[in-house]
Amino acid sequence: MKIVLQLILSFAILWTKTLSQNYYVPIEENELAYEFHYNINDLLSGVVTHRWESKYGDYVRGSYSFLEPNGMIRNVNYEVDGKRGYRAVTKFLKPRQMPKFNTLQPSEVPITR
Repeated sequence: MKIVLQLILSFAILWTKTLSQNYYVPIEENELAYEFHYNINDLLSGVVTHRWESKYGDYVRGSYSFLEPNGMIRNVNYEVDGKRGYRAVTKFLKPRQMPKFNTLQPSEVPITR
C-alpha cells in the first residue's frame, strides 16, 4: 500500500511539472515586435512633424521629420541592429510653397442682408 501511494504521489508530481512546462512559453526580448506612426500638422502653432518606427527582433528602423525654425524640413531615416549599431541619414528639404490665402480686413467683409 505504501508503494502504491508513493507511485501515485510521484506520478502526480511529474504530471504537474509536465503541465506547467507545456503552458510556459518564454519570450525573449529580441523576439518582440511593434510598429507605430503619427503625424502632426498644426500650422497655427508651427508644429509640423511626423514619426514612424517598426521593430522585429533586434532590428529597428524608422523615420522622423520636423520643421526647423529656418523653414527647412529635417528628415532623418534610421536603422538599428545588434551587430552594426545605430545608422542614420539626415536630409534637409525645402518645404513646398504654402498657398497664399486672400485675407479680408474687417472693413472689407461684404455685408449681406
